[in-house]
Amino acid sequence: MLMTFAYIKRDSFVHRLDPRVKLVLLFAFSFAMYQTINFWVVLIGFLISLLYYRAARLKWEETKGTWRFVFVLVTVIVCANFLLSGGAVVPGLDVAKEHILFSVPFLAFQRHAPFIGLAPLHFTVENIVFLFTQAMRILSAVLFAIPISYTTNPGHLGVTFSGLGVPDRVSYAIDLSLRFMPTLARDFSVTLDAQRARGFEIDKLRGGIFSKVARLAPMIVPVVIGSIVGAEDIVSAMELRCFGIAKRTWITELHLRPLDSLLIVLGLLWFVIITTINIVGAIHGGPWGFLHQQGIPQFLAP
Repeated sequence: MLMTFAYIKRDSFVHRLDPRVKLVLLFAFSFAMYQTINFWVVLIGFLISLLYYRAARLKWEETKGTWRFVFVLVTVIVCANFLLSGGAVVPGLDVAKEHILFSVPFLAFQRHAPFIGLAPLHFTVENIVFLFTQAMRILSAVLFAIPISYTTNPGHLGVTFSGLGVPDRVSYAIDLSLRFMPTLARDFSVTLDAQRARGFEIDKLRGGIFSKVARLAPMIVPVVIGSIVGAEDIVSAMELRCFGIAKRTWITELHLRPLDSLLIVLGLLWFVIITTINIVGAIHGGPWGFLHQQGIPQFLAP
């Protein structure tokens, strides 16, 4: 039996939305946000995503595991980008001395031997605000993505992609892929409990990394073999039902409401507007290029 992500059945604004609306909003909003580094535009998008997430009425106790992973991932990505770029918002652009708040020595790449040396890492108003801008861009997409798994009935995943025009083969493959990780986690947990009952102590593994991997064989082998056998069972069941021979019908039918259609139009309109301004700014520059500007808040500028 395939497992699914934690679906929370609840009556909220996001729960009542057509699943296709949630996917369209996620992709349209994410692609629009990643076209700009302007602080004010990203801030507006972040506030919109917060309102959307709040409308899902998800509690911290229900999603804290996911959010802990997201916060760690965002912190690593933002900090790594800051350190690898040497704190530069725009590569190759010199930082004005009056904008530097403070500096710390840091290892940096050099073009000549020894290729790595100490260099001052500048902290400026620009790159600090840029850190927050990057974090908001990522979190904006996450705030639209998390409610999909928690507010969408797992039985509607396949028909959702099919309703967006995706072929049945691809729709069913996506549905199975989304169910694979929870199923694998369930199998790993069951196997771990079974091996512990037989005296296997995973917390006391010793030796190097290869030695530890070798000693994890009682955990890895059953999970891998079980996954392969389960996949073969699914393939056999689909072949017996002549899957892929002709157009399939779905037991669930999705119907767009006027509100769903309106949200799809608004999401696509937001994407088109940002993309159009981005293209015009890249071609003509001038005031249309504001999406490529950092948009430093004037009350923070030195």
